[in-house]
Amino acid sequence: MNQTFNIHRFTLMLRLDWAEKGRNSLLMASVLIFCMLAMMVPIALYDEYSNFREMLQYFAMITILLFGGSLYTSNAFSQYSASDTGIAALMLPASQTEKFLSSLLINLVFVIPFLIFFWQFHYFITDYANEKLPVKGDKYRYIPKDFMLYSTYCYLGIQSAVFLGSIYFRKSSYIKTAAWVIGFAFVTTIANLMLAAGFTSNPSKFVAFPLTGWKIWYYPNDKIARPEYAAAFYHMTFPPEVFTALQVFAVFTALMLWACAYFQLKEREI
Repeated sequence: MNQTFNIHRFTLMLRLDWAEKGRNSLLMASVLIFCMLAMMVPIALYDEYSNFREMLQYFAMITILLFGGSLYTSNAFSQYSASDTGIAALMLPASQTEKFLSSLLINLVFVIPFLIFFWQFHYFITDYANEKLPVKGDKYRYIPKDFMLYSTYCYLGIQSAVFLGSIYFRKSSYIKTAAWVIGFAFVTTIANLMLAAGFTSNPSKFVAFPLTGWKIWYYPNDKIARPEYAAAFYHMTFPPEVFTALQVFAVFTALMLWACAYFQLKEREI
């Protein structure tokens, strides 16, 4: 079996993968985009503010962007795991690098534009909806920046983890990967909340997303001993250097998961 990278074989591999999965991929992408628009467009159809329609933006982000997009990625290595196509796919006269890059590229062609489209459309539809509302009335708000950053980190992590899980697990790969991802996210979130509560002397209210900073409130009517220097509200953010390091860490984590998927594909062929 060829183990050296060849651009001609890689092109043929791309064409083969697209021929096998392109139709299903386009269909799934169309369904995801339709569901996303169905949740995000309603705020622009009425000339009055609605908290429910505003919450649909968050619901679309969680259900369609994060989890719906991962359903697309779960098919990245489906041909190597299925019992009826696995042996034939592994025996193709192409190197492991060509097979891996072909699956990765086809996946990224949807995953990256899907993320960009969601955020660009969110800002566009929010501005458009606000133009139709009364000048002195309530306005729709963007998804907060810290939540946006956290969801973007989660999106990259989920996509990378599901990409690895699609080749690592032979059966029920999406369910098993989702269980691991949800468990890891739960433990990380709880640890971050406990850390925030401990370092801020148990505030009245706080919002703390991992890797994004903390928002802390102290209410005067609470029976909580407030530090003398405490104000009513704090927004603790990372310095620019740390924020840059976190972005690098998120990209590095995705690259490591992709590398693990590559070595798992090599092991599958042995």
